Amino acid sequence: MQQQSELAKVKARIRALAAKTVERGCSEAEAMAAAAKVGELLDVYGLSMSEVELREETCVQQRLATLGPGRLALRWLFPSVLRFCECRGWTDGRQDFVLFGLLPDVQMAEYLLRVIEGALAWEEGRYRRSPAYLGNPLPGQAILRSFRYGFADRVAKRLDAMADERQQAVQARRTAGTAPGTGLPGTGGLPGTGLVLAKSKKVEEGMRGLGVRLRTVTSTATIRDRGAYGDGRAAGGRVGLGRPVGAGPGIKGVR
Repeated sequence: MQQQSELAKVKARIRALAAKTVERGCSEAEAMAAAAKVGELLDVYGLSMSEVELREETCVQQRLATLGPGRLALRWLFPSVLRFCECRGWTDGRQDFVLFGLLPDVQMAEYLLRVIEGALAWEEGRYRRSPAYLGNPLPGQAILRSFRYGFADRVAKRLDAMADERQQAVQARRTAGTAPGTGLPGTGGLPGTGLVLAKSKKVEEGMRGLGVRLRTVTSTATIRDRGAYGDGRAAGGRVGLGRPVGAGPGIKGVR
């Protein structure tokens, strides 16, 4: 009962984050702080879930519309958000992103995409006022596209690194036998690995139930201005994201 109560608190915090809107945009620092909080809560949620909780979770589908120019950058980093939040997803037309997975994971992905979208708007607004942009002879859209690609590439790489770090930390805790609630038999000698596989299987089964057939589309970025691309990467990598790997978040520490 205690574990279920604590897990309910984690899920309530996830719902609260997902319901938070970014009305006027936010800084890149706030976006990456949000990403760190997402990772922390996903840690606790994943480590606390048992076989019973997994069976009770439902898969949901959520559609997000993006109308601004930032959708170019979001499309570029979308796969990294999916990986970080352990969701499946696809794009529908030029504006819509579709998320699919367990409800808390989908809520996290939606929240993170919205925060990144706001961060890009904030960083781009600042860049538009900079001498590097104002003194550039290239067309404005060519400059901004290069900036957006740089921002998206850097944020995507950072999310991938955070996902790798979280996976390694979770693996280490499971190996050490410190992960609560991982009730399914492990595979390969690692406790709780079966739960991870069962979660992935549940999402895949849900995808088959949708009858959606996905195809991978390869795209390339045309960088017209390397300087603007570099400025975008700087905007996407300005804030340190590190948090101790060995000190996994405890359930009592969730705020």
